[in-house]
Amino acid sequence: MTKNEFLTILANELKKNNIADAEDIINEYEQHFAFKMADGFTEEEIAAKLGNPAVLASQFESAGEAKKYGGKKAITVIGLCFVDLFAGAFFALLIAWEIIMAVFSVSNAVIAVCLFSGMSPWLLIPPMPYWCAAVFGLSLTALSVLSAVGCIYFAAFIRQLMRSYGRFHHNTIAAASGNAVLPSLAIHPRLPAKTNRRIRSAALFSLTLFVICFILGMIMSMISAGALEFWHAWGWFGYTAAN
Repeated sequence: MTKNEFLTILANELKKNNIADAEDIINEYEQHFAFKMADGFTEEEIAAKLGNPAVLASQFESAGEAKKYGGKKAITVIGLCFVDLFAGAFFALLIAWEIIMAVFSVSNAVIAVCLFSGMSPWLLIPPMPYWCAAVFGLSLTALSVLSAVGCIYFAAFIRQLMRSYGRFHHNTIAAASGNAVLPSLAIHPRLPAKTNRRIRSAALFSLTLFVICFILGMIMSMISAGALEFWHAWGWFGYTAAN
């Protein structure tokens, strides 16, 4: 059975059963097909795994015919409330880490600008020859881009994880109420193939540039200072600068 055949049968059966949110259900199954096809499955394989669309449609609760599963649903809701407490704390930690990554990215960009311009606010950046500073600035620029790419992907991961948990939440209550459940959602981000390629390319390029420029900056600094421990020669970290 193809995707169109599956969705057509499902839509007809939902309409026949007078399902109030039939359009939302169809959209969910359309997204499920799209995600699975992006993972390499054929329409026939996806439809076969989902089962008979007529049977699926019959499991949804029709308008005005709510089933009575009050006791079981109440216990499920109470259990989910406890799970939500831990899930909320977990999501808060993920968001906090996302903020830390964003601050790290911005900080690297600011330091890179200072190195390029020769500025040292509050003498926070130790003195060094300009060309060494420029190379280190380029490496920090690449690190800033790499961190920004990581922030973008991690934000997409958090969003998808929240959606997946929301679907789990919905399906758990639906099952306890005697209603049909919707297809589960993957926890990894579902980004377009073109976007994925761009993110990978940006991450690989910035990582390569960071490593090359950082190593080059270290070598240039050693040569310029005439010592392997150039930070001693330049008076960093409280050392006396060599004359």
